[in-house]
Amino acid sequence: MLAINQSANLNATIGVFFDSFAKIAVSIAVLTGIIHLPQDIINHNILPGLCFSLFLLNFAYFWQAKTLARKTNTSVTALPSGLQASCVFVWLFAIMLPIATKTGNPLLAYKVALLANLINAIIFIIVGILLIKLLKYIPSPALFSGLAGSAFTWLAINNLPTLFEHPLSGLLPLLVILAISIARIKVNIPIIMLGVLLGTIIAFVSKEFQWVNPDLHSYQIYIPQFIWLDVSSEVLDHCYSYLPLIIAFAIIDAVSAIQILEESKLSNDHFNPYSAILTSGLISGFSSIMGNPFAMALFFGHYSWKQQGADYRFSLYNGIIYLILGSTGLSILLISLIPEWVTLPVLIVIGITTTAVSFEALKKNEYILLIIGIIPILTELIYNKLELLSTENHITNFMQLRGVNGLFILAKGSILFSLLLTSIFYFIMYRKWIPAAYGFILLIILSGFGLIHSQTPKIQFLSHINLTYLICAIICIITGFLAERITKNEVEI
Repeated sequence: MLAINQSANLNATIGVFFDSFAKIAVSIAVLTGIIHLPQDIINHNILPGLCFSLFLLNFAYFWQAKTLARKTNTSVTALPSGLQASCVFVWLFAIMLPIATKTGNPLLAYKVALLANLINAIIFIIVGILLIKLLKYIPSPALFSGLAGSAFTWLAINNLPTLFEHPLSGLLPLLVILAISIARIKVNIPIIMLGVLLGTIIAFVSKEFQWVNPDLHSYQIYIPQFIWLDVSSEVLDHCYSYLPLIIAFAIIDAVSAIQILEESKLSNDHFNPYSAILTSGLISGFSSIMGNPFAMALFFGHYSWKQQGADYRFSLYNGIIYLILGSTGLSILLISLIPEWVTLPVLIVIGITTTAVSFEALKKNEYILLIIGIIPILTELIYNKLELLSTENHITNFMQLRGVNGLFILAKGSILFSLLLTSIFYFIMYRKWIPAAYGFILLIILSGFGLIHSQTPKIQFLSHINLTYLICAIICIITGFLAERITKNEVEI
């Protein structure tokens, strides 16, 4: 009988729960305060449907991990999962807000987002299955560069500045749990709970955060409601206009899912990749007809939770919490009770840990490949921050500013670009010139259809970037041909 580490499971439960719940809190604030979606729809449709779907997602991955544990007679950590971060904010600010602003109809924006979530899920499943088939052709440094780049950029770097805005209630708890983790100090309370409690108490004492009691009518039983998706011409027209964006993010999510499954293999947890992909896609698509407009996905951090001793139970605990919160209205209470920034230290620690693990998985001479792969993803964060800053300050000539266009080109489609660029240099490192040439040709195809280096997919084959990739492909082909002839001559001699 394998020992159960309840402290580690509690740690993982809190960490993974607040990863999603922080996004829920922000999205509810945006939906009510900026998009002006009626509170009744949020309380009766979005939150119950979202939380019920998160329960299903977590229960499914709990069951997969439990089944694998029984089969292998080993401790297996469930795949962490929840709301997909990038999709939440893209759906809010790139789809729902523009539609609500242009039409003055937030309900229409909600209907479009629901259908967009279903389409995203379908494309995610198709691309995910194709990637599994192609996995044997993708070098491991390419997968780990995306893993490290995403974890380091979106979990660590992206969240760190917020804590410096709240040094006492945000930065101090981060430094405390970092010190405990690095020094491997044993504490009787899960360090993530310690960080959240410490941050919340300091925020209240220092009056950085004040609790606003929600309306008492919010506390009641909420049953998830089945919603017929609106496929009227108006909704379809809007959805079609955002189709390139939906496709691009579905592809990015699929690539991330494959990288996360590779991360789990470092812990010797070998999940069925088809089941993992189908679970995420099917439940995310199902959630759209339950009122949830946001995509669901696997999370980075499996290796870290495994090292702490968490098993499959934390995923069940996490799901049950969501089921209770969504069906009772307590989610509204929790949103008003806990400052969102006190949950960020755990994400930063997971980001740092995951990045370190990615380096450990490679040979020392391959570290440079990992760094090459991190650069485009980090650039995307920089570009997004600058773009948001320009929007908030009404800078109309943002794209004409010096250096911005280069950031834009490198940032768009960064995960796909990182995957291919790292693969190319992996092949070059080991002098596999023809596969490297194929990599450059794939870059031309992706760039030509606007899947990288472009805001949305479009035909753009005639560009200086594609000409550069074409020259590089030709050089690789010539080099490979010459190398083969030299090798053949040496053998004959």
